[in-house]
Amino acid sequence: MLKMFRRFVVFSFALGLLGCGETDTTTPSDTQDESANTPACQLLEDFGDCGACYDGIVTCSYGDISVTEGSCQGCQALVQVYIQLCNNGNTDSAEAIEAGTECTDPVQE
Repeated sequence: MLKMFRRFVVFSFALGLLGCGETDTTTPSDTQDESANTPACQLLEDFGDCGACYDGIVTCSYGDISVTEGSCQGCQALVQVYIQLCNNGNTDSAEAIEAGTECTDPVQE
């Protein structure tokens, strides 16, 4: 039940951001092919909920993907990076993704 709630929260957040840019930010569905089993998709599934707080604008980047979001401790921006990696079928290891993802400190608007 908690797993389904987490997916709902991430999916709802992604849908809310869908109109904010041209990047595909929808979460992968369980019916997708093997690309949904990539380490990036697993990181997204295992990540958990982002808090409801807001501490500023954060930019997280991995490779050529860069996301800037209003975030709670960088959570929302990081989740969006994982969503994009998952949707792109990125096959880098979870360790490489975690080590290579950089996030800025929150900047107040």
